[in-house]
Amino acid sequence: MDLESLHRIGKLGKPWGHKGELTVHLEDCDLDDLVHAGSLFVDIEGQKVPFFFTALYDKGRDVLVKFDDFSDPQSAGILVGRDLYAPPGLLADGSDESWDPEEFIGMIVRDEEHGDLGEVTGIEGTAKNPVLVILHGEEEVMVPLAEEMILGIDPETNTMLVRTPPGLVDLYRG
Repeated sequence: MDLESLHRIGKLGKPWGHKGELTVHLEDCDLDDLVHAGSLFVDIEGQKVPFFFTALYDKGRDVLVKFDDFSDPQSAGILVGRDLYAPPGLLADGSDESWDPEEFIGMIVRDEEHGDLGEVTGIEGTAKNPVLVILHGEEEVMVPLAEEMILGIDPETNTMLVRTPPGLVDLYRG
């Protein structure tokens, strides 16, 4: 395996419970972005060491991982505070592709049914559910940024063609 292709996904936190589970502080992804079995890599003194895990799950406000090699909190404690990495195949969609919603600022948005919606002036929402803020005349139109709604992007003309949900644009034109 090419260790350069590993993705840093966060840090390991303190042990939880009595079975050797550790809390995980995810930073660059959500739990839903990961496949929930396989191996994760832990940075131990500059070396990325693989550990097989059988569980990766939400427990209240925490995300927990159960590595096969640890059966009690004392032994699992040696990993506390260490960086955690996932191989590309462990990302749920199996791809390395990602886009930054900020890249869309300044782009002109056209809806396939309603025509020009205006220019993207900002991004609202969360990292998992970004929303484009589009200036349409003097009014703001907010459109969720979902991959299935983007029909095409033309970098030459700096435009994006979208298919908005029925009734969304009418809310703003009301």
